[in-house]
Amino acid sequence: MRGHWRVLALAGAVVVALAGCHAEVEDVPLVERKISIADKFYDVKAIDADHAFVVGYLGKILATENGGKSWQVMPSGTDRALYNVHFADSANGWISGQDGIMLHTTDGGKTWQRQNTGTAVYLFALSFLDGKHGFAVGDRATLLETRDGGQNWSLRKLSQSAGLTAEQAITSQDPVLYGVQFVDQEYGWVVGEFGKIMHTRDGGATWVEQQNSLLGHGVFDVLDIPTFFGVHFTDRQNGLVAGLDGKIARTSDGGATWRFEPMKLDYPIIDPLFRAFTMPNGTAWAVGAAGEIVHRDPGATEWTRAKLGMEVLTWLRGMAFVSAEDGWLVGGFGLILHTKDGGKTWLPSLG
Repeated sequence: MRGHWRVLALAGAVVVALAGCHAEVEDVPLVERKISIADKFYDVKAIDADHAFVVGYLGKILATENGGKSWQVMPSGTDRALYNVHFADSANGWISGQDGIMLHTTDGGKTWQRQNTGTAVYLFALSFLDGKHGFAVGDRATLLETRDGGQNWSLRKLSQSAGLTAEQAITSQDPVLYGVQFVDQEYGWVVGEFGKIMHTRDGGATWVEQQNSLLGHGVFDVLDIPTFFGVHFTDRQNGLVAGLDGKIARTSDGGATWRFEPMKLDYPIIDPLFRAFTMPNGTAWAVGAAGEIVHRDPGATEWTRAKLGMEVLTWLRGMAFVSAEDGWLVGGFGLILHTKDGGKTWLPSLG
């Protein structure tokens, strides 16, 4: 990926105690840090104002019960990267990750048990409709479905070649799928490599491609449609996808037509955007590599850069709001930021 990567330094204090000229100087044990510069966080899920979960590199799961004042490391039973965390309700949650990893909790995240997905591919994203019915996507056009809360997962293949042009067939050969979202039991979307935007209206039984409506709007070849990493719909009609080269596409007709969003920036985004979503109040956000964070106010037509209040040039991967004011942002180098004023100011949560 393009972009300049810098380390966000996290400073710590060293305390030395001296007790008289003849007393031995004792080493003060260092408190084990729950968050370090070596951490890489890929996703965050806020349950309410107090409870949130962060997942990342080397199987790390962090949980807070006090709005980020302190964090606890939760045993995951794995050293594989964890990419996405999703809760269907306050008790039932899932985490997907590297090498087909799937973790499940039934007690609100206090304990996590591993589920057998039957695959070893990377699983990048999850979407559960309720405590039983859910989907996961990943490498090699993998779409997994469960109807029993993850006790059993079935493989669904999305690749297709019949009736496609030669160029379209190239992009349909097992693309990596990075994002999935269902808004109800029938309507869902999957996005991924080669600009894939796939849509189902029958609960995942059949899928159709939607990305070709982007052709002719700054993109004139299907091979030039950017890879999309994130998808978010607020209902059956209105959705966003985000991807390479800072591209955000929007639909207001269920994906029948997509258009790239205009941006009002002092300099263009050349790095990928990993996540985009629209809040209930209409404010939209997107985050990505090189510390990029952009937003669109309710009723506005253009996106502008948001200010974090600090220089952050590591990548940003996960963002979650529990209300219009209270939100979280996570990324590389152990970065966890918290806002309580709708994104006007962000403060680090160091645990």
